[in-house]
Amino acid sequence: MDLQKEKKYYEDRSFIVLRTKTGKGHKERIMIVLRRHEHTVPQRVFEHALDVLTKIGREVFSYTPKFVIMDTTFATINDHWHLVATDLDPKSEDFNQILGTRWIKVIDNTVVDESEI
Repeated sequence: MDLQKEKKYYEDRSFIVLRTKTGKGHKERIMIVLRRHEHTVPQRVFEHALDVLTKIGREVFSYTPKFVIMDTTFATINDHWHLVATDLDPKSEDFNQILGTRWIKVIDNTVVDESEI
């Protein structure tokens, strides 16, 4: 994946949040990747990645009441650590797969989390 050609929503020294290579029928589908190519990350890095993806996801998925951050059970990119966030569109190509994947976090866009203010 050539990161220079991808739609980026956020980047810092550790992470990049970008649109996934395949949308699978979703209006938006994003992922967070670690700049370093690692297969696993420490818990504190994982938690920070969840916070970043939640914050960016609230903006990207503002069109839907809920979105999820998923485990990488069915990942097509498995040479480095990443997490995917997606809407819950029942018309998407991978809706059944989303239902069969462990959700790490469900974000309700109708409720503002006080820790995010």
